[in-house]
Amino acid sequence: FRSAGHKLYFLSDFNDLVGLDSMDPNWMGMIDVVVASRGRAFAGTFRSTFSGYINRLRGYYGLSMKDSWFGQLKEKNMMHEFHNVNLDTYAKEWPDAWMGIDADVA
Repeated sequence: FRSAGHKLYFLSDFNDLVGLDSMDPNWMGMIDVVVASRGRAFAGTFRSTFSGYINRLRGYYGLSMKDSWFGQLKEKNMMHEFHNVNLDTYAKEWPDAWMGIDADVA
């Protein structure tokens, strides 16, 4: 990524800035969620509640689901289209969770 001109950061790059050494380590997962949800793009794991919550936050922030993918080839582009919630999965976030809650239109 860096050789292609992209900036790549790790949480440890911000250790001094935010005092991660003095932070409760149980908060690290929550920090990961917030950082990942605000990225230009996101690739997660299908049926992962962790990835699902990141996608839900991305929806709340008004980010396009066209910039979210799953790592499994079969489900890779699943977030790019609206799907009926009646599928047999509980761990995937559905646009119903964020569409229309702030007067936006589906």
